[in-house]
Amino acid sequence: MRSFWDWRFHRQERKTEIDPAAFSQDGYLIHQGRLGGISYGSKTSRETGCGWIACYNFLRFMGAEEPAREVAGQMERMLLWGGRIGSHPLAVWWYLHRRGYRFRLACTRRGMDRILGKAPERTAGIIAYWHGRGAHYAAFIREAEGDRPGEEAGKLRFLNAVYGMENHRLTPEEFYRKHVRFPITMVLVDR
Repeated sequence: MRSFWDWRFHRQERKTEIDPAAFSQDGYLIHQGRLGGISYGSKTSRETGCGWIACYNFLRFMGAEEPAREVAGQMERMLLWGGRIGSHPLAVWWYLHRRGYRFRLACTRRGMDRILGKAPERTAGIIAYWHGRGAHYAAFIREAEGDRPGEEAGKLRFLNAVYGMENHRLTPEEFYRKHVRFPITMVLVDR
């Protein structure tokens, strides 16, 4: 039976299984391109699902694991314009805020460096940025120093910033230089 949301977004049927190749070895969603069968609003998650994927990855790192389909379904209810442009930045913030997370906000790379300096050693966040072909959300995580021996300090692991990249580790400066094409971003970092 079709749900209200299937009717609302004019969908015939809804695929519920996520391709296992979309996940990293440690369970994060890292390949949005493999989510073509998962609807998100009037489009598919491959086209506009980066917002809910970033929320899923953030929650997973913070230990509040919810099934990916549930995160997508809950975020879908907050879509504007049928989801044609993806998730609104305030919807991402609101979704996580309602689950008890409080954030520091930055809009530039220097601001990101500043709020990461105030954040706990082990933390996570979400960045919304313009990459040249459109807007995109990516989650990033910073494990405690002891979790990653032999690795250069200051590097973050970005999830779903480059589709399918298992271990995408960069400093904020490197990430901005390689991926961000417009200087204003939205960075949320857990307090």
